[in-house]
Amino acid sequence: MARGVRQGRRRPPLRALVVLAGLSLPFAGQAQAQSAETVTPFPVSTVTVETTTHAQEYQLTGTIAALDSYSAGFRDGGRVISVNADVGDVVRAGDEIAAVDPTQAQAGFNSAQASLDAANAALVQAQQARDRAASLLERGSGTQADLDSATESFLTAQASRDQAKARLEAARQTLEDTVLTVLRDGIITERTAEPGQVVGAGQPIGTLASLDGREAVFYVPNVRDLMNVKGEDVTLTPLEGGEALTVQVTEVSPVVAPNGTVTVKAEIPAGQGRLYTIGEAVVGRIVLDQPPGITIPWQALNADASGPAVWVLDPATNRVALRPITVDEYHSKTVDVAEGLKDGDIIVTGGSHALYPDRLVAVKEVP
Repeated sequence: MARGVRQGRRRPPLRALVVLAGLSLPFAGQAQAQSAETVTPFPVSTVTVETTTHAQEYQLTGTIAALDSYSAGFRDGGRVISVNADVGDVVRAGDEIAAVDPTQAQAGFNSAQASLDAANAALVQAQQARDRAASLLERGSGTQADLDSATESFLTAQASRDQAKARLEAARQTLEDTVLTVLRDGIITERTAEPGQVVGAGQPIGTLASLDGREAVFYVPNVRDLMNVKGEDVTLTPLEGGEALTVQVTEVSPVVAPNGTVTVKAEIPAGQGRLYTIGEAVVGRIVLDQPPGITIPWQALNADASGPAVWVLDPATNRVALRPITVDEYHSKTVDVAEGLKDGDIIVTGGSHALYPDRLVAVKEVP
């Protein structure tokens, strides 16, 4: 019996040893894994966060347009018999650029002239009749009624003469309008009529632009803060190369076009407008200073369940943690951060695809 008791007491220690051995296996594996991780940390690239004052740069492509332009057309229209200017021609005030058939206008002028001649003759006769009636009345051979009638006839003839004179002036203006002349010096930018074509009243036969006034016209996407560029300097450079010129943005259209663009204009001073030709392509560069802030490379941007995040390195332990951030604005190569980072934070920019919380890393040396 005593031997049996002793044999029964040996079993519990055996089970305890088995359990302890089983429990020791995970800890041993974790220790081996930690040891292996300590030996081979994952290589990453990092940058140190720093608040900086940066600038927003806009690159705009546009064309040179005339600051002041107008369409030229005939007041009464007709059949075009000549067009004496082509696109690119420089014209001076008083130059003839086109003409329509003057046959009807000339006939109207001749008729109006004849009517005026007849009205002048009738006025002379009426005046003579009034003078005779007045003379007879003074000698006592006439009556007041005769003088009143002669005076009325004279006034009627005078009014008819005035009407005929007005019709003649209108006919003369119509005849002059058959020839289209330049009001002020300019350059032909468009020609829309040819000889033999019948044009209506006011229909443009061409477009003229002033010689000196120029402006750069850009059609840009409707980006945030675009209205802030008004009054700012823009550097113009011909697309094919040439001397740069700095002018000011004079207009930002408040209306967005159907294609999603906004018209931005920069007026070129009159003395420098001749440096550019109308229709020439130019590149405009605008740089706007922005408030101080934190900007990170786009490679550093990651995400967690709540939104954008970055991997932050603890330099004391060389381990990383995923930290949520609030993005202020996205750019092509950088991201502006509004909240979540402070000066001195070290964030991972290269190798973040293989990271997980608390992973041991090693910063690669920059060559």
